[in-house]
Amino acid sequence: MAKEMDFAKVKEALDLFKPDGQLYEIRILKGKQTISGYFTDTDTLEKAFKTVDLRGANVFYTLNQIDDACYSREQRDCFRQVKVTTSDGDIVGYRWMLVDLDPVRRTGISSTNEELIRSHDIAEAVVKYLRELGFNAPVMALSGNGIHLMYKIALTNTAENAELVSRCLKALKLLFDDEYVQIDSTVSNPSRISKLYGTMAQKGSSTKDRPHRLSRIIRRPDQIITTPREMLEKLASEYPEELSHPKSTQATKGGFDVEEWLREYGIRIHAVKTWKDATRYVLEECPFDGSHKAPDAAIIKMANGAVCFKCLHNSCQGHDWHELRLKYEPDAYDDKRAEDEARIEAGWKAYKAFNRQRNDIEYQEAETDDPVSMFETVSQILAQPPEERICIPTGLELFDKRVGGFAKGEISLVSGLRGAAKSTWLSQVVLNAVDKGFNALMYSGELKDKRFIGWLLQQAAGPDHVMQSRKYEGVWFCQNDVKKSIADWLGDRFHLYNNKYGSNFRKIAECLRDVIKELKADIVVIDNMSILDLTGISTDRRNDKWDLQKLFVETLKNLSMVCNCHIIFVAHPRKAMGFLRLDDVGGSGSLGNLVDNAFIVHRNNKDFKNGYKTYMGKAWADPSGEDTNDNVIEIVKERETGMQDVFIPLWFDIRTRRLKNDPGEVTVYGWDYDGFIGESVNTDDLPWEDGDGKDNQI
Repeated sequence: MAKEMDFAKVKEALDLFKPDGQLYEIRILKGKQTISGYFTDTDTLEKAFKTVDLRGANVFYTLNQIDDACYSREQRDCFRQVKVTTSDGDIVGYRWMLVDLDPVRRTGISSTNEELIRSHDIAEAVVKYLRELGFNAPVMALSGNGIHLMYKIALTNTAENAELVSRCLKALKLLFDDEYVQIDSTVSNPSRISKLYGTMAQKGSSTKDRPHRLSRIIRRPDQIITTPREMLEKLASEYPEELSHPKSTQATKGGFDVEEWLREYGIRIHAVKTWKDATRYVLEECPFDGSHKAPDAAIIKMANGAVCFKCLHNSCQGHDWHELRLKYEPDAYDDKRAEDEARIEAGWKAYKAFNRQRNDIEYQEAETDDPVSMFETVSQILAQPPEERICIPTGLELFDKRVGGFAKGEISLVSGLRGAAKSTWLSQVVLNAVDKGFNALMYSGELKDKRFIGWLLQQAAGPDHVMQSRKYEGVWFCQNDVKKSIADWLGDRFHLYNNKYGSNFRKIAECLRDVIKELKADIVVIDNMSILDLTGISTDRRNDKWDLQKLFVETLKNLSMVCNCHIIFVAHPRKAMGFLRLDDVGGSGSLGNLVDNAFIVHRNNKDFKNGYKTYMGKAWADPSGEDTNDNVIEIVKERETGMQDVFIPLWFDIRTRRLKNDPGEVTVYGWDYDGFIGESVNTDDLPWEDGDGKDNQI
C-alpha cells in the first residue's frame, strides 16, 4: 500500500476538508469495479485501506456534506463493492467549490511535467483574478495530473445553488481555457467526488514522460475563510448565459462578424480559440489600457449570439462589450435608443416635474423687482439668524471627531474595492443613527430584504446575543429570541426599500421626496448606484453613462437640500486598482466634484500598504502605533473643513459584522439598554434562516 499512498498526507487532507467527525465517502475506482466506504475518522479508514489492493486504482472522496443517514449503508466503516453510492439527493449542502484545471491530452494517460506546469501557471492566474474580485486564498493541490483550487463555501443543496456553482465554473472556463489547459465546468454537482490527496493518480501506464504522481496539498492559507454568496454571484455574473447579465454582455445578432469588426477598427488579434460554447478572440492588448497585453484581454462570442468583452485586470473591471463598441462606434446603439424614445421622454418629463416640486418646500426661490436687492452686504448676512447644522454621528469616534458626522442637507459618496466593508459600515451608520434618535431609509439593491436584515440584526445584537453555527466555520447569526426586541426598537425609524418594485431610478426618485417627508427621514443610504437603472432621466441620446450619473447626483443633491436630510450613495470604482483614488470613481466629470463629501473604505492589506506609501510618501501606521487594524476609512473630501487625506483605522469583528474603534470595544444599542439578556438558543440556523428548522435561504 505504501507505493500507492502516503497516509500522512491523506490524514492531512481529511483533517482539513472533513474536520470534527464529518461523514464522508471514499470511493475507489479500479477498472470496472466501484469500491465504496463511509467513514467519520481516519483511524478506521487507515485500517480499512489495508484490506484493499490499490494497484492500478484511483481513490476519491466526496467534497460536500452528506446526510448522516447514509452512514447506515452496508459499507459503514469498511470497503465493499456496491452499487449504491452517494447521489446528489444525499447531499445536505455545498462545502467546497472545486476548480479543476486539467491539461489537454489524450484520454487515459497521465500528463507530462510541461503540461502540469502549464496547469499550475493558469491556476495562479485564476487565484490572482479571484483575489482581485474579492475572494480569499484557496487551498491549492496537485491532483496528480493537474491542479485543484478549493474554495470554501456554505450553500444548501438546492437547484438554484447548483446553478450558481455551475455558472461560477463556466465563467472561469470562459475566461481562462486555452488550447493547453481547460477548467472542468462539470464538477459542480452536489455529490461530486474529487481526488483523495495522498493517493496515487494512476491513469494509463507510468512512463518517464508521463509518470504516475502522488496527489497532495501544495499550498494552504493560514486561515480558510468561507466565501460569501455575493462573491459567488459576482463571479457567476461573468458568464453571459442566455444574456441574463446585461452589464457584462451585449446581445448581437447571430450574423455579427467579430473578426471583421476587429479588422475594421484596427484591433489586433493575438489568437482565436474555439470550443463548444464560444469563440474567444484574444487581443494583443486591451483597447482600454495598452499595458495589458495578451492573453489578458479578449472578446468572446457565445454560441447563442451574445458577445462580451473581458480584461482580467482589476482596473478594467467596469469595461464591457457595450462600452468597447461605443468607443469605436458612438452611434452603434442609436436604433435601439430610438425605439425607446417614447419611454425615455415620458421618464424625463416625470424627472423634470419632480425637480420643479422642490419650490413648494423650505427651499424656495424669492422674487423681486429690485435687482440690487438680490445681493447682500456682510452686515445683512450677519444679521440673519444662525443656521443650525445638524450632524448625524456614525459611532466611529475618530471619524465623528474629525468631520462631526453626516450633516443634514448634504450628500456623500462612499467608494471602495470589492470586499472593503462599504456596506458593513453603512448599515452600522444606520443603526447608530436610529440609536441617536434619527430616522433612516435604505436602498440595498444587491441584497434581498431578508438577507440584508439578517446581517443588520447580527450587527445590532452584539457579541452577547450572537451564536456561531456548529456546522459552518466563521458563520455567526443573531439569536432568535432577541430578533423581536431589535425589531421593536427599530420600529418606524428604519425602513428598507422593497426590491420587488424594481431598480428604475426615475420611479424611485418620483416617490422618494414624499417618502422622506412622510417618514421624517434624516439619513438616506443608497447602496449602490451601479444597481440602479439610470436610463429614462435624459432624452439626449448623446448622454453617456457618465452624464446619467451626473443627473443622478444632482437629483440626490436637490433632495438633500429640499428635504433637509443627508444622503449617502455608494459608487463602485471604474478602475479597481490596489490603492483606490477618488479620480477612479465615476467618469470624466468625476462624481467627486459633485458631492459635498467623499470617503473611501479600504482593507488594510498589502495593496493598501504599498499604495499608501507611494501616495503619502511614508509607511502606513495607525495612530496607536500598531499595524493591527483590519479596515481604514479615508476622508477624501469634506465640505465644511476642506479636510482630505485623513485615514481612520478600524477593527472588524466577524461575530457582529461591526467595524470598531478598537479591538476591545463593545457597543450596546438601545434595544439592550435595559440589560436584556436573551435566553441561549441551541440551533444551527444560518443567518438567513428563521430558526424554525425549515430552509428559508434567499
